[in-house]
Amino acid sequence: MRFGLIVAAFMLVGNVSVSAQTYGRHLDGRPVTALAPPGTKVVVLYFIASDCPISNRTLPEMLRVRDEFRTRGVAFHFVYPNTTETPQAVRQHLAAYSIGDDAILDPTGALVALTHARVTPQAAILIPQGSRWAVAYAGRIDDRYIRLGLERPQATQHFAEQAVTELLAGRSVQPAVGAPTGCAIINPRAPLMHTASSGSTGGAQP
Repeated sequence: MRFGLIVAAFMLVGNVSVSAQTYGRHLDGRPVTALAPPGTKVVVLYFIASDCPISNRTLPEMLRVRDEFRTRGVAFHFVYPNTTETPQAVRQHLAAYSIGDDAILDPTGALVALTHARVTPQAAILIPQGSRWAVAYAGRIDDRYIRLGLERPQATQHFAEQAVTELLAGRSVQPAVGAPTGCAIINPRAPLMHTASSGSTGGAQP
């Protein structure tokens, strides 16, 4: 099944141009003008924060999924959406958790606006739709956290992994059960947008 047909089935409410778009900044200040090279099937954005305990405790799951799919046409980025983050703090965080260099600073909230991300940690999964990226999934990474202050010993459902698997197989993505639990994103520069239902597909015009 063509990805364009899959997007229609998901009833996506928005997308963003693959070209002529600035998605954020590299740690050295250069603009991020491309999320993935041509031919990439799926892009996974993990919204994280260096000072969020829930985000940090979920990082092993994010890294596990990245290691599983990164050689299968899937690109991964760890997005730092809070305007309180500094390049120095992010570099220290990347090193402390062995994340690598797949980091994007989102000082203007471009990716926050596109995906309607509200907390860290949260996943947004994009697929190409012609010359644009469309949001096929936005929501929880797994079900380890039931709510703030209450968590399972380990996750029993792995929503981000399941969404990527379904997309690569050409199947419809199932929404996550429950809303993301984590630390509120602090980015007053993010463009105003309509609130998206947590765990459902979504997007916004940049």
